[in-house]
Amino acid sequence: MKGHAMECTPEMLQAAMKKAVEVGLVPKFSFGDEELAKHWKAVEAVVKAALDAAKQ
Repeated sequence: MKGHAMECTPEMLQAAMKKAVEVGLVPKFSFGDEELAKHWKAVEAVVKAALDAAKQ
């Protein structure tokens, strides 16, 4: 993947969130929109970091 610009797509983020819930990194039931948004942003940051690392 070197040299190819890759973005974190909504599909990638949904798959990553699903896996994070499956392995227990994110609780299955969140207690509100604010907590869900916090977890969503954390998983998004991890996906983006992985994509950035793959570019190098």
